[in-house]
Amino acid sequence: MKTLLSYFKRPSRDIHAVAGAASPVLEDDEAADAVEPAVATHDTTGADGPGHVTTDIGGKHYRIESDDNYLDHIRGVFEPHMVQLFDSLVRPSDTVLDIGANIGCTSILFGSRARQVVSFEPSPTTFAFLKKNLDAAGLHNVTPLNLGLGKTEGRFELTFSANNRSGGFVSNKTQASAGHQVEAIEIAQGDTFVKGAHLDGVDFIKIDVEGFERDVIEGLRDTISTCEPTVTLELNHWCLNVFQRIPIPDFFDFLRGVFPYLYAVDMDDIRDLHNVDDAYHVMYHHVVGGFKYPNIVGAFDPARLQAFAGKFGRTIS
Repeated sequence: MKTLLSYFKRPSRDIHAVAGAASPVLEDDEAADAVEPAVATHDTTGADGPGHVTTDIGGKHYRIESDDNYLDHIRGVFEPHMVQLFDSLVRPSDTVLDIGANIGCTSILFGSRARQVVSFEPSPTTFAFLKKNLDAAGLHNVTPLNLGLGKTEGRFELTFSANNRSGGFVSNKTQASAGHQVEAIEIAQGDTFVKGAHLDGVDFIKIDVEGFERDVIEGLRDTISTCEPTVTLELNHWCLNVFQRIPIPDFFDFLRGVFPYLYAVDMDDIRDLHNVDDAYHVMYHHVVGGFKYPNIVGAFDPARLQAFAGKFGRTIS
């Protein structure tokens, strides 16, 4: 870990040294031509070995490889509702932290939208797919790191089902090795990493870490208070309760203490989590109604939320 952080005692453009050789630089049209035709193809997945699909990510087609069932989920097009959400929040000048990058779909999207992206994926085997998919995409502004961020630096374990890499969770409080894969991972203290990386600010953070969100945010307290980025994170009561033993009311209280603007997002609705009635509505429909409002947006600057609010016919001041 200390060796890794020592790489960042230099200008931010050298961050690529951490991930190895940079991907080839391609113009947008060249990058689109470099991937397979816009036909959804699929080899084998899961226990049968790696497979791939060619999928639309934000309007362009990319070859995505993995060995789990997530490929079936993104066959043809990658999560259009999430693409729309990110498009309403990410700006071309942004520096983005993609925390919990998995096999790279969100990092590819951010790389096509933002100035600079740092992608964190702590699983060594998942990271191999992330690196391969980013290389195939030909994006020169995305740096993948085989590392997680959290409140405390150290060596942890990550647990995931063999057919679902996207569901990997940090098993520091709950263990479930039977029928699962367990990998040793490295986690860096968030603020220490950002300071050592000499990034030119942090404008947008995506966090998808299966219940470990509070640890990530606590580790980035100084970064968040100084840079005031817009943050999106997953809301999943199962992961919060079972993996980290955090009840949703306590989680919302924590987030309200960090973000002056805080919204839960469903496909066609947003709710203000600083409003007591809205917060209850979200908790009820998320827990009882089948995981509705699966995403949360936290922010400091209402001007950055205008496109986001307009998407839902709302205004935020």
